[in-house]
Amino acid sequence: MNYPAVLIGRLGVSSDFRGKGLNIGSQILSFIKDWFRADNKTGCRFIVVDAYNNDRTIHFYERNGFKTLYKTEQEERNFLKLKEEEPLETRFMFFDLKK
Repeated sequence: MNYPAVLIGRLGVSSDFRGKGLNIGSQILSFIKDWFRADNKTGCRFIVVDAYNNDRTIHFYERNGFKTLYKTEQEERNFLKLKEEEPLETRFMFFDLKK
């Protein structure tokens, strides 16, 4: 089954502002979520990201309501048909705009 989605290609915050308690990344995501929810401008159901596969990045997106599409890294590796020696560099994550 396919659902319409909007992809956030790359989200970053300048190192000048990171880690200062400003939560700029979370504010940006809140703005994006609110913008797509208001009046259903695009008809999209999900916001999706290919998050870098590291604990800090995954945790950031989880704190902002995103979920991994695959329950485990191995499940995602199998879907992508990666060889054992190939790294899983990103995790596919989504946010449901209907909730």
